[in-house]
Amino acid sequence: MMNKTGLIIVREYSSRVKKKSFLIMTILGPVLIASLIALIVWLSIPEEDGKKFLIVDETEFLYKKIEKRAGYDGFLCENCSLDEAKEKFKTSGSLDYLLYFPRNMANGSSGVAQVFYKKSPGFKTQRFFTNLATEAVELHRLEERGISYEDYKNLRIDIKLEAFALDTDQKSNFEISGAVGLGFAFFIYFFIFLYAVQVMRGVIEEKTSRIVEVIISSVKPFQLMMGKIIGIALVGLTQFAIWVVLSGVLIVTLISVFMPDIYDPAVQVELNAANVENTLSEGQRNEVADLFFRQINWPLMLGLFLFYFLGGYLLYASLMAAIGAAVDSETDTQQFMLPVTMPLILGFVVAQMTIQNPDSAASFWFAQIPFTSPIVMMVRVAMGVGEGGVPVWEVLSSMAILVMTFIFTTWLAGRIYRTGILMYGKKVTYKDLFKWLFIK
Repeated sequence: MMNKTGLIIVREYSSRVKKKSFLIMTILGPVLIASLIALIVWLSIPEEDGKKFLIVDETEFLYKKIEKRAGYDGFLCENCSLDEAKEKFKTSGSLDYLLYFPRNMANGSSGVAQVFYKKSPGFKTQRFFTNLATEAVELHRLEERGISYEDYKNLRIDIKLEAFALDTDQKSNFEISGAVGLGFAFFIYFFIFLYAVQVMRGVIEEKTSRIVEVIISSVKPFQLMMGKIIGIALVGLTQFAIWVVLSGVLIVTLISVFMPDIYDPAVQVELNAANVENTLSEGQRNEVADLFFRQINWPLMLGLFLFYFLGGYLLYASLMAAIGAAVDSETDTQQFMLPVTMPLILGFVVAQMTIQNPDSAASFWFAQIPFTSPIVMMVRVAMGVGEGGVPVWEVLSSMAILVMTFIFTTWLAGRIYRTGILMYGKKVTYKDLFKWLFIK
């Protein structure tokens, strides 16, 4: 049995890695990912200063509080009504925005500042105008109480909150570490969908072309199903490994091109000195680097990533293989796809919520339910395991439940597969699938 299954695995693996689509996506994948990240970074770059705006100040004093503090060029429209300022704004080619301070903003407890624009302002610009109006009212109210703005700034202090596990004194940044876990979860989500659907499509293609009739004469249906599932899994792992290597090379190349000084020996000495323990204050250390290289257990994360990727893939691929065997075309799969894919989508939604509340009941149960645990547990594990994090027993129980469920679903899928793979021209229903489970 193992010999025949091995031959099917080799056949599935070799036939797919030799396809042009595999080679193209393997090479272009890291480039597309890097390009997407670069595009996001580029779009998130703050708008450049230099925008000009006109101010209508019905309070007659708020403008004076901010005219020397504005980051953009602001001009007061003296003795202008709002309608007159709008006309001036429309005809001016050099003004970007019109800012309006209504009279009732003077007391600071009511009133809404308004901004008029020709092109929609970005988030940074809107935040700028909000802060500008708030600062103007604050300055006015401080002066009414005889407090100078300089004294006010000297009295203010920004408090930072750092979280530490009680028994280990390990500092944690749950939002960033949770985001790292969400990144792992996304890859699992993406690859499960990508390669499990390939199993279903491969089964449908062989069934509709009647090739499966020839193959079944030599091997058992269960051997064929397992060989196809494992073979495509190896294709996915191969592609992922190549993506990791190519992405690493691409990142190093980009750093060397855009940050050439990073490899300078003098710069390296400074960076090493900056990371020496107890030589710098906490505020001077690179907290992101500290998080990535000290707080996240990378061997554990990578090991669990492989486990949950394989476990989740084998679970969903067996179900997809059963769906492929039960239908004659891909259009007929819709009625069966929704119940199978919804838990995976729901798991990704819960994983995002887990970053905000990792100890919630939803996070616990969705990390145990095998249809969602490959996604949710990766986020919980990234935020810590053991003292101060997810208990070890929860991780072990989640893994055990996933393995047992995979074995059970593979058995169920095998019973559906052995009957459905040779069934043609019949519109299959859930009732038919239930009957196939008990055919001897």
